[in-house]
Order: sequence, then structure tokens, then C-alpha cells
Amino acid sequence: MPSLVNETGGNPWAVNRSLQRGQPAHISLLGKAFHDAGQLTGEAETAFSEALRRFEAAWNHEAGGHPINDAAEVQRATGALGVQAAQLPQIAIDLERVAAVLAEAQRAAAGQIQVLERQLEAVDSDLGQAHTLLDSHQLSMAYETALDDILGDLEQDAINKTAAALRQVEQIREMYSELLNRLMTRMRVQGGYDGAGIALDGLWSNSPASSRQAERDVHSALAGDKSAASRVNSVLNSITADQRAGKAPLTPDQASVLSQLQAQQHGMSIEELSTAEQRLGDQRDMVANSWQLMSNPALTFPRTDLEPGALQGIYMVNGSEAQLPESVMQALTAPWSQYYDLVVGQLLAAGDPMKAVTDIVRHGRPSFQTNTGLDRQMLARASAMMDATFGESVTPAQARLGALAFDPLVANIFAAVSPDHQVVHDRLTGESGPVFLDHVARHFWGDHGKGAATLFDWTEHAARGPEAGIAGQAARALSMYIGANEAPLLHLPGDHTVGEVNPDLVRGMAHGLAPYVNNIAGTGGLAEFGEAPDGSREGGVMPLAKGIFSVLSTDEASAQYFDGAADREAIIAEGAYAQEVAKHEPGTGMHNANLHHAMTLRGLVNSGLHNALQADTENKHLTDEAAATAEYTRRKLAYELAAKALSSAAGFVPTVGSVSSAVLGFLGTAIENDYIGPAPSGVTLTDHALPNMSIGQADREILNAVIASGQRVEGIPPQYMVEGRIGTPDELARGHVQVDLGEYEQTLNRLLTAELRQGQGAVPAQPFVPDLYMVDRYNAVVKDPNPQKR
Repeated sequence: MPSLVNETGGNPWAVNRSLQRGQPAHISLLGKAFHDAGQLTGEAETAFSEALRRFEAAWNHEAGGHPINDAAEVQRATGALGVQAAQLPQIAIDLERVAAVLAEAQRAAAGQIQVLERQLEAVDSDLGQAHTLLDSHQLSMAYETALDDILGDLEQDAINKTAAALRQVEQIREMYSELLNRLMTRMRVQGGYDGAGIALDGLWSNSPASSRQAERDVHSALAGDKSAASRVNSVLNSITADQRAGKAPLTPDQASVLSQLQAQQHGMSIEELSTAEQRLGDQRDMVANSWQLMSNPALTFPRTDLEPGALQGIYMVNGSEAQLPESVMQALTAPWSQYYDLVVGQLLAAGDPMKAVTDIVRHGRPSFQTNTGLDRQMLARASAMMDATFGESVTPAQARLGALAFDPLVANIFAAVSPDHQVVHDRLTGESGPVFLDHVARHFWGDHGKGAATLFDWTEHAARGPEAGIAGQAARALSMYIGANEAPLLHLPGDHTVGEVNPDLVRGMAHGLAPYVNNIAGTGGLAEFGEAPDGSREGGVMPLAKGIFSVLSTDEASAQYFDGAADREAIIAEGAYAQEVAKHEPGTGMHNANLHHAMTLRGLVNSGLHNALQADTENKHLTDEAAATAEYTRRKLAYELAAKALSSAAGFVPTVGSVSSAVLGFLGTAIENDYIGPAPSGVTLTDHALPNMSIGQADREILNAVIASGQRVEGIPPQYMVEGRIGTPDELARGHVQVDLGEYEQTLNRLLTAELRQGQGAVPAQPFVPDLYMVDRYNAVVKDPNPQKR
């Protein structure tokens, strides 16, 4: 729904809801009260009867409560308002006409929405069938391609039908608004009666007193009155998430205040807006919040004439960037080059007004940033600036301009816009997404990518919340870009890695992609991400996944976090297998999915670290020996972070059940040496192959995992044990225990076979080779750590 509304440019459901809020039955009853109190001529009686007939023909009989005491209202009109008895008949006629006009508008708009929803249900059914066929993976490539085209046509059909319905309901609203405005104005001006707006329930008119209060409060707030600004903010802050999403209409007070904020800021200059904001102190977020709301396409609110002291009218407007102050729209859409000296790369004396706009937006509340036109236009402005001055095709002068003048502003725009996750998602996943990502990733940011990082790190916390859908899609777009651009990101101009020049950017990416590490590895993951980047993973080549792990390993902190997330999942998977063995479950001696997943993740971590540090040696920033040490250090830090996290919180493997934190804590310690490997000693890093896993290492690791799960393994030679686990040959040698490697591995294999045989039951004798599958999978992944380098 949000994306459909965004593509359409408006919300027909919200327009219809705004119409349905009116209460034509109440106005009709009020008209009858005035009719009964007056003396109508034959001509007036005919006019009244005709208006009543129109109302009854159109009314849907959904009246709800009746807020008006009709007799008392007539008394108020003739008493306090001074309406003359001779005017009562005309007021009665006009009220009945208002009721008829509103009822007809509601009926016509509701009919359009019903037609639209039937059409969309049909399109949705067709889309579901098409997706089912695609997901079956039983179609030929030609049919899949054709089906992709059909999906695109169906989605466009839904957009076209929604846009058509939007035009119809807006036309209905505008036509009837004009009639209503004329009738209500005549009642107010000629008859002196203002009561019809009460039954409109704030749709086109709030009560005059509250409308006047809204006008005064907004005027005073913009002049620097903090108390008035507090009252305005209180109203704005009462707008709920459902209202901001268009699921519920604004209340009369909310609509009135927003209408005044839109009208009174409309003609203010950027300097005046900045001054107004700065005067408000801790209430300054009023300005930014109002911009976000008035440009939110899910909202509708009444228009206020652009003149001093005007109160809201009955015409309704949709939220959009067109409602922003003219000076703000000028800053967003005017050619940006007019503010800069393109030769020397400097701001002109007058400066770029986008700086002030961005500063104001950053002071607002992130919760108001929900798919707004303001955020969309700001991100478009930043993209246009990058297109001209960032990237490989720009001239040196343009690059200098980008670094000196645009860099801080673009970074601030990113930070200001980033809370609007829908807008960021649309930019990353849109047609221009790869170019946008390329400019962001390859630029040498003055803040080391801190501002740009906010475009990506939000998916970490959104991955499992209400925004999981757009978070998964955004994360997939980012991962696909990184995976396909490993080589340039590891060798930026001047021989740098992206993690070296933009460490904060890479850290933001690592955090944003950490929840999707299983998706990237093809070992399960969150459904919202979609398919794994690499289509074929059986042979372990996986160039895109290795590219992602490599780029995110170019900074020590990002490597620790992202690789640690992968290690965490690998340890959980290995722990789940160990529990199966400890419980003597059948099938543990054969190929096991948990071991496959653990070895895939582990191989990707080691490949990525290896590639990142090898790039540092090729870029002449590290010696081979220093790179080998750094690779080991980063490997150790990532594993220790994973083990620490698991020791304090239980993991979960859906197909097996919960794995207790105690087991995972023991397991993390027991298999650490096997995961990390020995510290380097004079190893040449450049272009060397990653060491393979041996059968003995696999057997030891499985047995240690079983021991960590609480299962006693009988027959282990006591001299093999180190701190409650089976030690490596190197560990035993350091403890002055010399072992024959062949005998050591044979003993461990015999112990593992005996352990696995306990789960065989009555099944005929079979070979037990999970260690072989484990070795084969890990070695297949690390065999070619950098397939993109060929």
C-alpha cells in the first residue's frame, strides 16, 4: 500500500476517508429544524423539498451520533447570532442542499473506491499466481523471462488503476467542495449562520474558535513565542503512526494547526525560517516536523488562503512537496550549480540554502519522516550533486569541487534523510540505485563515511520489525552492489581499500547487513531478503558472497562485527549438530545441513579476511608479515565477539530447537582454536592458498562440540585433554606431550565413529562420514577465496 500510494502520487483511500468524515444526516436534521422554525413560501417549500429528496436519495444511512441539539441551535442562531426570522427559510434550504451535496459526494467517492478495490483484488490474484509459478522453479528461462515481464505489467496496471481512481475521487471532492463552499459562504455572509461546519466534523471546517486559536498560535510561534510553539507541538505530536500512514484521518485540531503552518510558512524566506526556528529553543522541531507532515502524501488537510489572519477553508489538499514553503522548494529544485564557483570548487558568498534547510530538518523528530516529499526531494538533490562531481567520469576540477564544497553538505543531507526508511529504500532499490551506491562507496568522505553510513545501518534494527520488508530489500540491493564491485572497492584510486578511507561507512554497511549473513551465505536467513546473491553455491565458488565478506573485512571494526555475526551463526549450527549427536539422534553420521551451513559461513569469513588483507599488501600499505598478523588478529576478534555474544544469550536454530547459552558458551571456547587456527609465523600472504581442513581437525572439532554440549565421550586418552577439551597437536606439544599425528587422528576418528554408532539403532551398518562432508564443504569454499580476481 505505501509503495502503491507513492508510485501513484496520492492516496485515493485517504481522500475518500476525508469525505466520509462529514455527517450529512446531521446537517439534514438541522435543516429540518430551521424549516420547522420558519415560515416558508410555496416556492421556498418546493426548493427545500427538492434538496431533501436529493439528500435522501444519496444518503447511505450511516449517521452515527448526533452532536447537535437542533432546537438549541435554532435558538442560538436567532439569539446570539442575530439571524432574522425571515432568513430561516433560506438557511433551511441551504442546509438541506449542503446535506445533499455532501451525501452525493460520499456516495460517488465510495463507489469509486469499491470499484478500485475489486480491480486491485483481481490484479493481486494474478500476481499471486505468477509468483507461485516463478517460485516453483519449474519453468524454462524463456517462460521465466516472459513471466517477469507480466509481473511488471500487472504491477503497472495496479498503479494505473489506483491513479485513475485518485483522479476521480479528487475530482469529486473538488467539485462538491466548490458547491459546499458557495452554500456555506452564503449562509455565513447573507444569513449570518456558521453552524453547518460542526456537522462536517472538521473535514472542511473546524469550529471558528479553534480555527482562530490555531491561527494565533502558529503566528505567535513563528514570531518566537515558545509557549505558543509548545501548544502547536503538542498538537503535532498527537498525530499517531496510523495517521501518518494514512490509515486514520487527522482530527479537526490537527488539521487546523497543520493547515496554518503550511499557509503561514509558505512565503517565508530561508533566512526567516531559520531565524524562526532558532528562536524557539527546545521547541524548534516544530518547523521541521511541520515540513515533514505537510509533504506526507498519506495526509490530507484543509487549505488556508495565503493572506494574514486567514482561517482554513473547505478545500482539501494532499500532502506533498508542493505544500512546502516556496523558498524551501526553490532550494530543493533550483539548479544547484548557481550556488558554487565550479572552477575553484567553492561556495559563492551567498551560500547554498540547502545547508540551512538540512540543518532545520536534522532538528526534527525522526518519527515524522515517513515517506515524505521533503525527504525524497532532499535525497534527489544530494544524488544530483554526486552525479556531477563524484564518480570516475568527472574531471579533476569537478572532483575537487565535490571534496571541498559538496562533501559536507551531501553527508549532512544523508544523515538528515536517513530516518525516512521508505525514501532510502526507494533510492537504493530503484533503477539508479547502483550508480547512487557507487558514488557513495567510492567517494573519499571527509567524515570517513559517517553521514553516508546512516543510509545503511538502519536495516539492522528494522530486519525483524514492521519495516522488515523494505529493510530486506534495501539490504539485498546493498549486498548485490558490494558483491559485484569487490575489485574496485579493494583498490580505490591511489591504492586504498574502502575500509581504509571510509571506515565509518563500511561499519554502517556491516551493521546493516549483519542480520542477513545467512542470506548472503545461502544458509537460510530472513525471507524478506529474497534469494541468496549467488545463484549456484554447490561448488563453493560463490563470488558475490566472497566479495561482500571481503569488502566488509577491509576495516577491523566492521570485520569484527560482520564476521562475528557469521561466526555466531556457524557456532549455533555446529552446536545444534553436536546436540543431535549427544542425543544419539539417527542420521548424524551422514551429511548434515547444520555442518554444511557452519562450514560455508566459516569458509566465507576466512576468504573475506584473506582477500581484504591481501589487498592491503597489493596496495603497498602492509608488508606480507604485517598483513598475515592483521588477518589472524581480525579473525580472532570476530570469533571472540561471536563467542561472547553467545555466552550471554541463547541462540536459536528453528529446525532443531533452542541451544542453551551455557552450551554455546562452552562450545565457543572448545572449538576456538580450530576456528582461528595458529598464529602466523613468517607466512607469505600474497596469493597463497588458504589452508585446507583435515579429517583429524574435523573429528576433533565435532568431538569437542559434543563434549561442550554436556555429553561424556568415553575413551579419550587423558594426555589429549587440555582444559576440558581435546587439544590440537601443537597445543599438546607446547605442553610437552608428544603425539604421533597418524595415531592421534586414528584415535579421534575411532572415538567419533563410536559416538555416532549409538544413534544408528537397528539400521544396518553404514559408514559414518560427517567429518568428510564437513571437510569437503569447507575446502570447497576456501579453494578459490577470490574468484573475481581471475
